[in-house]
Amino acid sequence: MAGAATVEWLSAAIVQATKSAKFCVSGSFPIVDPGLGVEGLGPIRLPLMPRMAKPLIASCQVAPYGKGTKTLVDRDVRNTYELNPEQFRLSAAWDAAIANVTRSVADELGLPADRLEARLYKLLVYEKGGFFLPHRDSEKHDRMVASMIVVLPNEFEGGALLVRHGATEEKLEFEEAATGKTPCYAAFYADCEHEVQPVHHGRRLCLTYNLVLKPQREKSSTGAVPPTPVDALAESIGTWISRQPACPLVFALEHQYTRHGLSLDLLKGGDRQLADLIAPAAKQAGCLVHLSQVERHTLQFADDGCFEGSYRRSDRHEEARRRKITIGEIYEDDLSGTQWTDLHGKKQPWGAMPFDLSAIVSSIPLDDWTPTSEEFEGYTGNAGNTLDRWYHRSALVLWHRDHHFDVISSSGSIDSIPMFCAMAARLARTPKKRLEEPRNDCVRFARAIISRWPRQGYWNHQSEIKETSPDDDFAESLLLVHDRGAIATFLSMLAERDQTLGLDKFILATSREFGWNAFNQELKQLISARSNRPGWEEISPRNVEWLAAFCCDETADPDKTALAHELCVLAMERFCEPHGPRRPNGARYRRGKSASEAAIPLLLKALVAIGRDEDLSRLLKFVHKYPEEFRLDECQVPSLKVLIPWAMKRFGAVPPLLESWLGTVRHTLESLTAAEPSPPTDWARPGEVDCQCRFCTQLNAFLADPANKVGRIPAREDYRKHLIMKIDQHQCDVTHALERTKSPFTLVLTKTTGSFDRTLNRFHADQKLLRALPTIPH
Repeated sequence: MAGAATVEWLSAAIVQATKSAKFCVSGSFPIVDPGLGVEGLGPIRLPLMPRMAKPLIASCQVAPYGKGTKTLVDRDVRNTYELNPEQFRLSAAWDAAIANVTRSVADELGLPADRLEARLYKLLVYEKGGFFLPHRDSEKHDRMVASMIVVLPNEFEGGALLVRHGATEEKLEFEEAATGKTPCYAAFYADCEHEVQPVHHGRRLCLTYNLVLKPQREKSSTGAVPPTPVDALAESIGTWISRQPACPLVFALEHQYTRHGLSLDLLKGGDRQLADLIAPAAKQAGCLVHLSQVERHTLQFADDGCFEGSYRRSDRHEEARRRKITIGEIYEDDLSGTQWTDLHGKKQPWGAMPFDLSAIVSSIPLDDWTPTSEEFEGYTGNAGNTLDRWYHRSALVLWHRDHHFDVISSSGSIDSIPMFCAMAARLARTPKKRLEEPRNDCVRFARAIISRWPRQGYWNHQSEIKETSPDDDFAESLLLVHDRGAIATFLSMLAERDQTLGLDKFILATSREFGWNAFNQELKQLISARSNRPGWEEISPRNVEWLAAFCCDETADPDKTALAHELCVLAMERFCEPHGPRRPNGARYRRGKSASEAAIPLLLKALVAIGRDEDLSRLLKFVHKYPEEFRLDECQVPSLKVLIPWAMKRFGAVPPLLESWLGTVRHTLESLTAAEPSPPTDWARPGEVDCQCRFCTQLNAFLADPANKVGRIPAREDYRKHLIMKIDQHQCDVTHALERTKSPFTLVLTKTTGSFDRTLNRFHADQKLLRALPTIPH
């Protein structure tokens, strides 16, 4: 492929990739009165008054649609009304607003803003039931490249616009226009299929514009230097980068290379020519270039007409001859780059980076790549009828150097955080005169990692075994960068996304370095953070943990003291706010701590350390109010075992409120262990099943019967299942077995001492808790 032809092909491919990346854009206008006036009606105020609706419709004609070279009217295809531009007028302010929007649309669609022009086409009115089936706009002007729909502010429901490009679909509902607030627009390439869904209520008014590219003016050749192929390619690459600066652009090579062969001087034939053009053009466009192995994986429907069977790549050809597989919808389609090297063959430590399907420039279209392996799974009853395919190509990959860390952080925290930690550690060994650039790189890398931080709620960490994560090292390494802005961004992000990462040492260290008030707002945001998961509204124990460390720090500083008081006020508001039923079916000895239970000793430490006795009293009253939430075994006794020795060590005495709490808990346990439970003396058993059906009535009567150990209840299967469910739900003191001697079968119930056994176990557990309570030396 000759150099000029290669550049022409590459430039066209990049332009096409840019277009396919964004085929449809949308937004809203600033509040501008379109100044709509209709011939014969005069000014039309928006939102549309009901009395003006009928006259407006009467002024319109039924809108036709195009079919081939014909123009037809068929309300089963298109049910709407239209006005030609000669029949209405718009204000000069509106035309200016349209011009501004058109420039924005040009930028987003990758079109030259100085040459794109919006030409008014129609005013459309969709009444209730109005719609337009899927269609493509005809080119009504030479050089028409796109269409723009502007929905005017008037209340309506439904009428969504669906725009499709290949397998991708955008749904636009124009919410701000549909509520009568402000105009909304959508613009899309002219070859996109689109439709208007039925309007359910109100009237949808919109203006349609044809977007036309004006011819490019010929530049004077006087003194002009003809561009080289590299210049032309650099311009195309620059256009891509300006639209999608953090999206890698991937140039697939013709040959497949091993990782050891991924080096500029080892490329073959046309690949070498391609690289000789791309490398200097990318450098000229401010981009970095690397070599990578590209992997694509698809999972799609596949049916061989059988109900069992599978094959792998090793016997694919034989099976393919024996079976005819029907390929269908793609469920998953993932594209990524791995095995990274620079142009000299030096390995790079990056992991798998995701690529956009539209960012592939390849002489063979992506969908025509030959799979390197595949695996078919036939129908198994629960799964199957799927085909996994893997495709591999070697490639040159480039991205702008200013977004280097945004790109490599996309590989995920497992790969990117260790790289960041290594970079941050090297700062301490870097001479001061050369420190600025690597430190700035660390800041950019840190911000890129923070922007991709995964969501983590404390519900993800309820198990006793917690997996180690590179996330735990990030905060410590961030301290080495000494950048206040990055730390503030990190804290704000954690408030929104992560409720688990330990912060006690980090917050103390940053506060000492930058000042106790340096992160005032971020720390308040952390304490006030709420889970976005229903049912987990409690305060995060992690936040109470760092608050306790902050309040217990003995640094004497008025800013620290004032901030500690403010943080405790916020923590108390979060902790004591009503949550609805706190533990509706909770039991005092249920396994596992709740978030509130885990937070109690830490929050008490914080309040005691800074002397907030009023809040301390309020918190203890809150604990007494919810005894099933703050259980003796999981919360109160363990908290006292920590707090009493801590208070003695720190203050030489126990605060009166803690001493009173200890006395209350001791008295409760002494009452619970005053007398050992006695076993039952007859066969009457507790339990009142909350169901009035005749079978549950028989069950209740049997439980209350002091004379009979065994009972029989004949019932068909569905009633037997109902009885067993109620027995389990109410923990009735019976076991059950099935007697099959006659129909219906009989459920045989045998009484146990289950309630007594549980009561006795609780008694012994309470004795153990009583012995474990700390004592206060006097």
